[in-house]
Amino acid sequence: METYDAADVSIIVNGISLFGFADGDMVSCSKDANNIEIKSDAQGNSSAAVSNDRSGTVQIDLAQTSPCYPKLIDIANRQLKVPVYVINGNEKIGGSMAFIEKLPNAGFGKSVGTRSFTFKVLDYSHTA
Repeated sequence: METYDAADVSIIVNGISLFGFADGDMVSCSKDANNIEIKSDAQGNSSAAVSNDRSGTVQIDLAQTSPCYPKLIDIANRQLKVPVYVINGNEKIGGSMAFIEKLPNAGFGKSVGTRSFTFKVLDYSHTA
């Protein structure tokens, strides 16, 4: 078994290596659709269809004080298509065509707030 170290994880958006993450998870990644869709009739006969949906979601949680925060706001406001990759050793998740879904929610309180950016990735892949 290998030892995990969050410092070894790189999150790269449009060539920028991000830092200044919120407390907790830095990033989460998921494929939007199942690889196979199964349908069964009332008698238990099933059929399968391969899904060609290659979309996915990458959510990045920055601290509101992160120097990278204004850069992601700019990408969101300009509605740019950018590459997004999460890399940890041999594991690589993301794609070359991603858009920020919407501007992050903003809260202000007694501690540093979280700014969550949700990227919709059109050519999502996950390799290890």
